[in-house]
Amino acid sequence: MMSDARNATTTLQFNGKNVDTSLKEYLESVTYTDVASGSSDTLAISLQNIDEKWMKGWYPKKGDVVKGGIKFLDWDQEGQDKKLSCGSFTLDEIKFSGNPMTASFSCVSSPASESFKTRERTKTWKNVTIQGIAKEIAKRYSLKLSYSGPSIKINSLEQSQPDSQFLYSLCESYGLSMKVYKNKIVIYDQTTMEKKKAVRTLKMTDFVDNDWDLTDSLYGVYTGARISYKSSKDSKEISVYTGLKAEKAKGSRVLKINETADSVSDAYYKAAAKVNKSNESATTISGSIWPDPKICAGVTVTISGFGRVDGKYFVDKSTLDVGSGTKQKIEIHKCQKRLVYKPKKQKAKAAVAKKQYKKGDVVNFHGGKHYISSYAGAKGYSARAGQAKITLDKTCKGNGGAHPYHLVHTNSASNVYGWVDEGTFD
Repeated sequence: MMSDARNATTTLQFNGKNVDTSLKEYLESVTYTDVASGSSDTLAISLQNIDEKWMKGWYPKKGDVVKGGIKFLDWDQEGQDKKLSCGSFTLDEIKFSGNPMTASFSCVSSPASESFKTRERTKTWKNVTIQGIAKEIAKRYSLKLSYSGPSIKINSLEQSQPDSQFLYSLCESYGLSMKVYKNKIVIYDQTTMEKKKAVRTLKMTDFVDNDWDLTDSLYGVYTGARISYKSSKDSKEISVYTGLKAEKAKGSRVLKINETADSVSDAYYKAAAKVNKSNESATTISGSIWPDPKICAGVTVTISGFGRVDGKYFVDKSTLDVGSGTKQKIEIHKCQKRLVYKPKKQKAKAAVAKKQYKKGDVVNFHGGKHYISSYAGAKGYSARAGQAKITLDKTCKGNGGAHPYHLVHTNSASNVYGWVDEGTFD
């Protein structure tokens, strides 16, 4: 249970200026929504507007930079405080309402530039990686990029969407998670995150007033996928299977996919992504817990006391509401065995041993220049191609190395008689 000493307060800045004092008598609530993937984090601010100041002299501007944080005072025990940085946001929507008179500001962690979310962009990407695409888009909006996924190569891809929608969709297609947070595009592999140690164990008693919902479903859960796509070379249809068990094994549930892919590797990545995304709905829990700043989107928790569905869960979404009281709602899914595609490493081609030439070898001169000495800067003359004999090689005493072989023609086809470069004969 929460101690009476517990208290949570918010810290807010508008365009770099601390407004905690000026907002104190107006602030009703601050809601911070933290997502693991698929959208930007949001910050919602609700204020009383009885004197209508927010509609007049204090009217903010869309595009203002808002920074938010939450202080948890005496949270676990007296004298033990915790802080949660919500990050930097852009004020993108202002609302007013009457009875009671209130003002509501909605802020998103996307960049201020509207083109990130709204401007349709047409572009053909060729011979790139997902990381390379994300890097170019991040640079366009002065965002940093944090990328911790595999190196996925793309031969050709058409973009006809705003950058935000395009990048979210691209990451989802290949099984990567993406969010915009603290002026940074964060792209990561959820499989790696789900393997990390749980930050806390949640029991049924941790849900406030027993407020929780659990769904355990077989529908939409698969053990593998068969994906059919057309080869970009000759439009021939190709079909491949990837799964956690054999396609026709007892108990197999196979997802059928028709997808655009430009290689076998591309198809495998996309098939695995669809299976994993679908399987996240197998076992889910949502509810209100006693607020804990350690439980945020992207971490794992252990569920205990729910019987057969106990186990490790991934936090998809966390919503912290600080107002008359502090509440936290979470949405989590049970971690399933994920389908992972790892491209086979290409065997390195054996290095072809370079032939060593020596004095006395008869070779085929390709034509070019022959020089009066083996040293750099020596004067050279044109010589015809033809058969020749090596009379001095690179091991001879005093060899200058620039033109290391001395050739003498063996018939009238060539007139080579001098020092030549390496590689001018075989």
